[in-house]
Amino acid sequence: MIGKEPTPTKLAGAAAELLAAVKLLDHGFSVSWPTGDSDCYDLIADSKTRITRVQVKSSSTLQKGTYHVLFARGSKKVPYNPKDIDYFVVVLMYNSGPAFYVIPVGEVKTIRGTFWHPGEHPYATPHWRVCKYEEYRDRWDLLR
Repeated sequence: MIGKEPTPTKLAGAAAELLAAVKLLDHGFSVSWPTGDSDCYDLIADSKTRITRVQVKSSSTLQKGTYHVLFARGSKKVPYNPKDIDYFVVVLMYNSGPAFYVIPVGEVKTIRGTFWHPGEHPYATPHWRVCKYEEYRDRWDLLR
């Protein structure tokens, strides 16, 4: 709505979209935005050989050593599927700077994602040394 103050969450989401767009441009993609807020995706990444619908998710709040991301939309928390989007780009604001995870929508099996910077999770077990999405960190090549 015109004249309505954006929420801090909305501003953080807009900042994450811009950060993701800059990274895409740095990797040689063209970036487009859908008009309005009615599509399931936030950005379109064009590699000149493929067009990809990207949903950007972010978190800057650390809770018990983890960042939580909701892989769902709307107040009813509807999960995304391959008819809606092609990839998530998760932007996390680590103390060392932003981190980007490029995750195929089909690889996300739950609506709640848990992330942490490698080696910084408070539990010292081998199971918690890296998050399950670490293999997708900076995987911009998947969008080609």
